[in-house]
Amino acid sequence: MVHSIWNDFPAVQQGLLEVKKIIKEELRLAHPQVKSKIMDYLDAPGKYVRAGLTLLFAQGVEGEIQKAKYYFAAGIEVLHLATLIHDDVIDGADSRRGIVAMHQAFSNRIAIYAGDYLLAYSGRLMAMGQELMGSPEMENASPVDQRILERILAGELAQLINQNRSDMTMKDYLKQIKGKTAFLFALACQLGVYSLPTNRKNMQAAFRAGQAIGMAFQLSDDLLDFQVKKEAMGKPGLQDVRNGIYTAPLLLAMRQDASLASLVQSQANQDWTEAQLTLLQEKLEHSQAFDATQKLIAKHIQKSEDFIAQMALAKDLHIDCFLKKMMARNY
Repeated sequence: MVHSIWNDFPAVQQGLLEVKKIIKEELRLAHPQVKSKIMDYLDAPGKYVRAGLTLLFAQGVEGEIQKAKYYFAAGIEVLHLATLIHDDVIDGADSRRGIVAMHQAFSNRIAIYAGDYLLAYSGRLMAMGQELMGSPEMENASPVDQRILERILAGELAQLINQNRSDMTMKDYLKQIKGKTAFLFALACQLGVYSLPTNRKNMQAAFRAGQAIGMAFQLSDDLLDFQVKKEAMGKPGLQDVRNGIYTAPLLLAMRQDASLASLVQSQANQDWTEAQLTLLQEKLEHSQAFDATQKLIAKHIQKSEDFIAQMALAKDLHIDCFLKKMMARNY
């Protein structure tokens, strides 16, 4: 079952079924209980946004999706899942995609090692994709900039370092989400257009488009944390605030409301009560922060469309309506 967000893209929809099949068939984990839990994550409702973008961009530049791109998309999805499992340990989350989180089902240590395994597994899947594409004279031309994984993990580290930083700025936040989220989107889109011989113009434009999409997506996700109920999100509401993670809507509102800034500062490294969270929510809703965040989202969507316009395409991506639908999601 593929999420309805891909209904307008039948080739991508069918391709994501193949991606999921590859992930399951190539998984080599000699621990049945942990393997079963990973399968639960794969079968749980998920949008596969990053993997889907890999396939969508592949179709855009080639007119079709070749087999190698399924492996690239599988590698992207597994890499994303690894970061989610690590995130849930750090956040102390109870659930993910509507199922009990890995560290809750086992332990923090097992969850961390399971996430590490998936990081390594994602590399193997991408290497398999490269092998399917490669020719002898190009065998050392990797489709993946090896620094990207470092930058993604550095973004995760930045979020931890910035935890409970009530003096955090929007500049700090944007730099943090560029590593935490945007670079993985950038890699997903870049892998979609990878070819031999390499079209560097397409690769660069796809990377920048994906980065802009990732920035918009994270801003949208952070906004949803304040606007959508736990049941719809599949994770606890206001989880970031509870964990001392300050995102765009809160940072923008704190600029406007000194009393809100004082409330946040007073709760640094403290447990929030339900009454305090309700007060925070009310103050946010009476600020202009939600509208300001929406404007930032729109700005990054426009950037992504500008970069896509620079690419040589065999087939129109029809991505504008898709992006607006994805950013306006309430699920």
